[in-house]
Amino acid sequence: MLERSLKALEYPYIQEQLSSYAMCSLGKQAAAEMSPFQNITEANRELDAVDECLRCILRAGGPPFGGITDIRTDLRRAEIGGTLSADRILAVARLIQGGRAFRQYVSRAAELTELVHLPELTEGMVDAKRTEQEIAHAISDDGQVLDHASEQLHRLRSERRRAEGEVRTVLDRMLRANQKLLQEPIIAMRGTYFCLPVRVEHKNQIRGVVRDVSSSGSTVFIEPQAVVDISNRVRELQVLEEQEIERILFKLSQIIAEVAPDLRVNVNILQTIDLWFAKASYARALDAKRPTLTDNVWRLHGARHPQLNKDAVPVDVELGDRFHLLIVTGPNTGGKTVTLKTVGLLTLMAMSGCFLPTKRESEVGFSTEIFVDIGDEQSIEQSLSTFSSHMNNIIHMLSTVRPDSLVLLDELGAGTDPAEGSALAIAILDRLSSIGCRVIATTHYAELKGYAFQNENAMNASMEFDVESLRPTYRLLVGVPGRSNALAIAERLGLPRDILEEARAHVAESDIHVEELIGKLEQANREADRAFAEASAEREATKRLRDEWETKTSRLEQELATEREKARRETQQLVERAQRESEQIIRELRQMRHEAGVKDHELVELRKSLEGLSPEPEQGHASGKRSNQGKRLSVGARVKVLSLGQKGDVVEVAGDGSHATVQLGLMRMKVDASDLEILQEKAEEQVVRHTRKSPAKDIRMELDVRGETVEDAIMRIDKYLDDAVVSGLARVVIIHGKGTGALRNAIRRHLGRHPQVKTSQAAGLGEGGDGATVVTVRI
Repeated sequence: MLERSLKALEYPYIQEQLSSYAMCSLGKQAAAEMSPFQNITEANRELDAVDECLRCILRAGGPPFGGITDIRTDLRRAEIGGTLSADRILAVARLIQGGRAFRQYVSRAAELTELVHLPELTEGMVDAKRTEQEIAHAISDDGQVLDHASEQLHRLRSERRRAEGEVRTVLDRMLRANQKLLQEPIIAMRGTYFCLPVRVEHKNQIRGVVRDVSSSGSTVFIEPQAVVDISNRVRELQVLEEQEIERILFKLSQIIAEVAPDLRVNVNILQTIDLWFAKASYARALDAKRPTLTDNVWRLHGARHPQLNKDAVPVDVELGDRFHLLIVTGPNTGGKTVTLKTVGLLTLMAMSGCFLPTKRESEVGFSTEIFVDIGDEQSIEQSLSTFSSHMNNIIHMLSTVRPDSLVLLDELGAGTDPAEGSALAIAILDRLSSIGCRVIATTHYAELKGYAFQNENAMNASMEFDVESLRPTYRLLVGVPGRSNALAIAERLGLPRDILEEARAHVAESDIHVEELIGKLEQANREADRAFAEASAEREATKRLRDEWETKTSRLEQELATEREKARRETQQLVERAQRESEQIIRELRQMRHEAGVKDHELVELRKSLEGLSPEPEQGHASGKRSNQGKRLSVGARVKVLSLGQKGDVVEVAGDGSHATVQLGLMRMKVDASDLEILQEKAEEQVVRHTRKSPAKDIRMELDVRGETVEDAIMRIDKYLDDAVVSGLARVVIIHGKGTGALRNAIRRHLGRHPQVKTSQAAGLGEGGDGATVVTVRI
């Protein structure tokens, strides 16, 4: 990319902004060296990575870059055998620690959002924990070499501290003994020497070495002879200590040199990631949207120049699909140049992997080169006029421009005679159009407005101007050429009418018609914008009402389902309670079965009839509606009572079909027809006999009471006859046996006066003879 184009489009401003959002010196350096990518694949990968970083910031917070600095110079020094200072060695340890903290951050963030590029990049980092531990053992957090860095250093420092303690002990003793000879009772340091401030008249009374004299000459600083030897030992120990520290630092430097290649990889990775996060933070601050990179097609929606941001009027720009040339006209200070720079800078940002300050997601064409000719390029040094400077730039463009290039031309053909300038501008646009590159050009020439109408690859656009307020609105109107507005502005400012009329007389009639047509187009465009805004508002209101209606409907359906489920649970609880009670009764009846005459299989049948009352969860009827199409509600039909969730048989249907009587196990109830779902029709003729009563269970044609007592047998016979009546059995046989005849005679006497017995007589030879009695039941 041409350096001149980057500067003209204010690309360094974006680099400065990203540098301010970088969290360490590595990211700041990367931002300063940033440039657009050379192919669309790399740019898309960068956009993906920035998108990941933005999601990490929003869901996991900012990354931990504290303590990370650029140590590449230190690594080179260690590799060539140099010795690093304690501070620089500590910086290496902090980078190792920072890299580990960042990998842990990526692991946590990966649990909150889907990540691809960050984990892939951090996998290449090496955790030199052993090197970090070696450094931490020898260097403190404030960059000082610790005593236990080596045994020799610990011994030397301990010995030095003891010697310094002896010096102070001797000096303290001499202070107390010679207070009258001293200017002040203190120990004074002169360089590395411990001295006493002795009055000059008593200097010969203290034996020692004079190390300094005060400016007034009244005080002599004497190092007593008693501490001279000890002080010399202290200085000797200090030299040995410094040598040992140098040895320790050299050893640590060699350890660092062994892992220098790995650490250099870590630094490069962290630098890349810091730039990613800087781009993500900048996008968040601008409320920027991710662009879609295309092949030379621009669709910018509500684009703003990053330097103006919220103060800029958003512009919508389209280029490269329906037309390749966009010719922008309009008054000075109307925003043409800002629009030109906005398109160019946003293109550079998208190609650099940055999000764009647009109202919504936009499309940006990926260009191998962006050619720019903006501003006054007059050069006194080269004796070039503005026109000559512009021509030099354009000549260079025409020699290197390609079909996938973007060309931005400000005031094309300006700086010379209008007739020649407009002709030259048309010729240049023709050449660029034939090459096939994308061009945005601003101009004042009226001839270029007509050129856009004639060239099918070109489109007019203008910066809107409010004649009433005499102010530009800075809105870009694509498809509408701009008007000069000179006469209108002069009239609004109060120029005499006769001068205006004379000026209009000099304007060609065709130009007047064109101006009027452009005015009508502008008015129609504004009305279309207002209509679109109103339609959008109505659409939003309709959508809001629809959402409210759907929410209310969903809530009502949920409440209905809840109530139905509540009713089902209550019914289930009632049935369960009845089952528990029946179980209790059955247990008691089993204990009393010899007295009550009830057998186990009959008790089991009673319990099953209660289980049939248990409601079933509804399936496929969430709406509460039944599907009875093609089915007729008739006696004997198998139905489901929707409100109870139970199944049963229809035993009676009202004449008008509004309700029916349903047999549910042992329970019979009247149910509204709308609460019934027909599961299966029953058309057998014999069902008619059961319209009065429906059997609760199957009844055998004979009852055997042999071996039972009279009381038990009679109780069972009464129950049997009741069931026979319910089942519609007209003839039954009771087997009682012959025996002594007591049971037979008692049963026959009982049958003779039983209200449900029509006749009773001894059975024939084939049915048991005198050991059985045939009974005709009243049906």
